[in-house]
Amino acid sequence: LNRNFFSVANIISMLTSYSYYIIGAIGLVFVFLSGNSGIDLSIGYVTGFSAVVSTKTMSLLSDANPDMNPWLIILLGLLVSCSIGALFGLLNGIAVAKFHIAPFIITLASQLLAMGLCYVFTNGYTVSGGPRELSRLSTLTGIHIGKTIIPIVIFILMAVVLSKTTFGRQVILTGSNPKSAEHAGISVSRIYIIVYLLSGIFAGIAAMFIPMCIGGVNPDVGANLLMPMVAAVTIGGISQSGGYGNMVQAGFGILFIMCLMSAMTFLGFGLPTQQLAYGIVIVFTMTLLGYIERKRFRV
Repeated sequence: LNRNFFSVANIISMLTSYSYYIIGAIGLVFVFLSGNSGIDLSIGYVTGFSAVVSTKTMSLLSDANPDMNPWLIILLGLLVSCSIGALFGLLNGIAVAKFHIAPFIITLASQLLAMGLCYVFTNGYTVSGGPRELSRLSTLTGIHIGKTIIPIVIFILMAVVLSKTTFGRQVILTGSNPKSAEHAGISVSRIYIIVYLLSGIFAGIAAMFIPMCIGGVNPDVGANLLMPMVAAVTIGGISQSGGYGNMVQAGFGILFIMCLMSAMTFLGFGLPTQQLAYGIVIVFTMTLLGYIERKRFRV
């Protein structure tokens, strides 16, 4: 319908505008593959809260130390952001692994906690003021290194971790059959804790791309992050029952969601219509996956 949709400029624009969805979805892949009906509903607001605190931290450091190296300030902001994400991930992982709380319940509670902290920390106002180098990173040398290259490199690295390392194979085995994993000497509890910890850390990394992409960070920025990430992983065929799927499949799911979001923007659809589209896509995909899994087990 629009001849500019498949232009090189729009493709680069999609990768740069939705880079934080790519990073956040990586953590969800590990959570889904670990099984136990794993899901992280907190990832959206944890990303938002991490972005708020890290941006405020960078702003305070810039104001208090005008001569401080801006790249050091950005590094400290990244450490703060990842630490917050890791704390939420650790909370979720311990609750699931040690106290056997359903992932849906504990991550929903964490989502509400992160959402409340966003508004308490900001008093409802937008937070801004990070180093200019952070926004310049996204247009460095004119090829969007910050927003495009870094997410792709991280994605490839985690694809290797999932498919070629002992840890990746342990996650998949845990998701396919937790009892067999235990008999093989794998600590299932440890795997659950690590995958939720990873989800939190990647939420923290994704948070740094928000001020990079849009400058200021609103307290409700996390409200619109969860559904596209979940939809991307689901469309990629990553089974929530665990043990089936890989990062390449998730990559196709992410690309599909990015195209869908961009297409609806091109056609002038608002956020409510976009949320409706995500819901339809998730319901259809999960129904199809359920049918495929039943057919596979029959054979």
